[in-house]
Amino acid sequence: MLSAAKSLVKHSVIRWLIRQEEQARRLQPLVPDLWSCGQNDEGHLTVNGISVKELADRYGTPLHVLHEQNLLSTYNEFLASFKAVYPEVVLATSYKTNPVPHVLKTLHAAGSHAEVISHFELWLALKLGVPGEKIILNGPGKGEEALRLAVEQRVRIINIDGPGEIAKIARFARELGVQQHVGLRVITSVGWSSQFGLSIESGAAESAFQQILDYPELIPGGLHLHLGTGIQNIETYTRAVQELIEFAGRLKTNYGIEIAVFDLGGGFGVPTVRGKTDWDTRMISLGYPSRQAIPGAVPRPADFARALSPLFERLGEMASSSAAAPTVILEPGRAITSSAQILLLSVIGKKRGPNEKQYLMVDGGKNITLPLEWETHQIFAASRLGRDSSILHDVFGPLCHPGDIIVKNQAFPELEEGDVLAIMDAGAYFIPNQMVFSNPRPPIVSVHNGGCTVVRKRETFEDIVQADVS
Repeated sequence: MLSAAKSLVKHSVIRWLIRQEEQARRLQPLVPDLWSCGQNDEGHLTVNGISVKELADRYGTPLHVLHEQNLLSTYNEFLASFKAVYPEVVLATSYKTNPVPHVLKTLHAAGSHAEVISHFELWLALKLGVPGEKIILNGPGKGEEALRLAVEQRVRIINIDGPGEIAKIARFARELGVQQHVGLRVITSVGWSSQFGLSIESGAAESAFQQILDYPELIPGGLHLHLGTGIQNIETYTRAVQELIEFAGRLKTNYGIEIAVFDLGGGFGVPTVRGKTDWDTRMISLGYPSRQAIPGAVPRPADFARALSPLFERLGEMASSSAAAPTVILEPGRAITSSAQILLLSVIGKKRGPNEKQYLMVDGGKNITLPLEWETHQIFAASRLGRDSSILHDVFGPLCHPGDIIVKNQAFPELEEGDVLAIMDAGAYFIPNQMVFSNPRPPIVSVHNGGCTVVRKRETFEDIVQADVS
């Protein structure tokens, strides 16, 4: 009896949540327009007027489609929103979010700096022609090779994550006969506080600056924070930046350190992606779909900019009469690239499951869709838009693994082999999290000005084993 009562309560709460969200989503449904996409007369999803079904037929699936116009318009909107309230804002492209060279080059051509967290990413930025003064080196485990290369290339700033990096950077600078600008990643009272950075409250951050001052090869002048991912609470940002400014004031008063760079990281939420919670797990286990994003409920870049504007004004007031206003670096990451990429998968098999539910097998699995484990993304029946979507489906990948689930309890129209699904917002963390699991990794085609270009070839079987020695 008790178990039945608990189940009844769960179903009642879930149905209430679904009703509440359905009402909110009626005001702004998840339609292709939100990704600057469209629909043609055949009911196909289109990117810049090009049918994704045609792209799937031409290039094969799985296939990533880069929407260049969307990428640039999102970048420009974000930058304009913050420059409107504080002109000394710089955007830095987070390489770990989407390390595709064509994506990175497109953003650098628009004016973006490079934010890198490893030797590989630093190498890639330099290979793409990014000058040292436009590179920010972050990360908890940079390694000595990356630190030396960064000093050698005179990167704009190295944000120190722990005290062990201080002497190493100073040694490399001394050997190369240069002075290196450094900052410190700090932990505030909000946001991530595990293995990243040093705490302001505990005194560890201040102690690190005292150590930095022992080395004439180092120029301390930066504070860096990164609060998390998919943040939708503006108050989290304003509180952290307030604490950062107060700490900068103490550094200036107590040690004469002038903070010239405030690197506020990224983590801004994406309106069309929703992080899964325990409730979503319960809903899926009871036969309901995971909750989708409600675009209107997520703050836009302009909302964050307006809220931070009074704090940015204080930055200008803090600068001494001989110093320029501090630079604010933002690393929007997913907020720029997420909506600009779509992952296309083809249906390769179907069968009937329990309770008349349809089981669909598609040609890409968890090896290329890992973020779906912790996020809910809109998935369109891209070759059958506009059809009645009343049939519940469980969609699985081709891997011989019980966890290879793309989505469960999702309503689609009747689909057949050869139909195409489009996973939206595949531009953030899909590429860096993909892996070889019995299948090669997919290509990327960029759609631009009515044309399309392959910017990453499909991985071959030979590519997979080329580094192996037998």
